[in-house]
This record gives sequence, C-alpha cells and structure tokens, in this order.
Amino acid sequence: MGYGAVRTPTRGRHWLWPAMAVLVAGALLATRSQAGERGQNRPGVWWYVPTTAKVVALTFDDGPNPPYTGQILAALTEAHARATFFVLGRQVVRYPQWVRAEVAAGMEVGNHSWSHENLRHLSEEAIRQELQRTQDAVHAAAGVTPTWMRPPYGAFGPATVKVNRALGLSMALWSWTEDSRDWANPGPDAIVRRVMGNLQPGDIVLFHDGGGDRSQTVAALRIILADLEAQGWRAVTLTELLAASDTGASSPGVKISRSTGAWASAPRSR
Repeated sequence: MGYGAVRTPTRGRHWLWPAMAVLVAGALLATRSQAGERGQNRPGVWWYVPTTAKVVALTFDDGPNPPYTGQILAALTEAHARATFFVLGRQVVRYPQWVRAEVAAGMEVGNHSWSHENLRHLSEEAIRQELQRTQDAVHAAAGVTPTWMRPPYGAFGPATVKVNRALGLSMALWSWTEDSRDWANPGPDAIVRRVMGNLQPGDIVLFHDGGGDRSQTVAALRIILADLEAQGWRAVTLTELLAASDTGASSPGVKISRSTGAWASAPRSR
C-alpha cells in the first residue's frame, strides 16, 4: 500500500466512521491485486513477516489503560504467550507502573506516538517530538527504549519514515486480514472469528488495550490464546516474529539472537 494507510479512529467523531470505512475499503481493494491479501512490506515497514513457522504477533494499541492492560497481561502470562504493546506517551506518564509490568512479563513495548495525532497532518519536527517524547517516557518508566513504532490510524508519509530512520525505529502496521476491529465492540465471538478465521504464519494481529472499555477484547483474547495453543501456534513479540523470518529480515534498531529470538533495545536516539 502507498503512504498513508488509514485505520478508522478508535475514539471520537463517530459520525465519520462510515465514510472512513468506505475510503479504507476502496484503498485496500485498489492495492490488493498488486500486494496480495496481507499487506505490502517495504524497508522499515512491516505488515506481516514471511515465514512458514506457526508464529504470530499479537499487538495492542493505545494503552496503558487500567484495568484492561493488566487483564490482558494476566491472560498472556497464563498462556505463556508474548505480545507487543504500542503505548501512547501521555498514557505512559499516567500509568508508568503498567509499562514496567509489561516489560517485567517479557512483553515488548512499542511507540504509538504521544497524543494519537494523525502523523500525516504534522510537520517533520512535530512528528519527531511526538515520537521522541514517547521514547523518553518509556525509558523513564521502564528502562527500555522502543525499537518499533505504529502510527495512529495507520497513517504515515515520507516524513514519518524519515523520522523513524533517525530514531532507529521500524514501523509495524498489521496484516490486512488481522484487524480485530475490537474498538467497535462487536462482541467477543466476532473478534475471535475475525482473528482466527484468516490467520496465517507471520501475521501481525491488531487489538487495543486502550481507548475505552476493552472487556470484550479481554474475553476474546482468552479464547484466542486457547485456540492458538490447541492449533499449535505460538504468540510472540514482533522482534521474535522477525527472528522467525524465512528471509533473515531484521529491524534496524534491534539486535536479534537467532538461537533464542531474544531482543535488545537500541541506544537512545535524540
């Protein structure tokens, strides 16, 4: 997909959702014939990871957001699963203890900007501030520096790519068939069907732990984790997913151990 993939906003402006949905559907249909059904990877931008291993990356946006972040962490820990949390800087400074809990539980923490602005509408310097403030907040809260980012709404342009490169960040979007749409609260069963019905090796699955009541996400996640285990899948962090790539791909800000899949944060960038 070209620059500026857009996901329906997770909060506010509900009257825009139908129009946005039409625009998104049109953009996807226009590009899938060229890019396939999962997304169009490019240097530093990932929609999925090419692999034959039964591994997937579960990702959660917009947190930390108690009590749902804690409930999601508990479900993941009980299932011996790992995931990546794309946090908002403004939420990190409100709930630093939950970022520490994510790291302590073996999860990966990514950068979802400071204030959930559409980065396509911001200047390069404003984008840098959104991302750097969040980098600093995560480091202050948990002693790690993100090496992954996800732009709010999936919207980005050349300026975002340029800033990412300067900060040592890789961009993770999500596999087109793996948007759980949990933000719409369609019910746990609908979320489960949307995720499990199309799952492929190397997929990146989109959930939310922030942005409102995520009790349906928690309920669906417990079912999904049980189904993954029963079907022989492993839920891993994004960096671990890259370690399983059939092409030997890697993130520029991450050092990966091919034997263990362990990840390490890049040096802090300013």
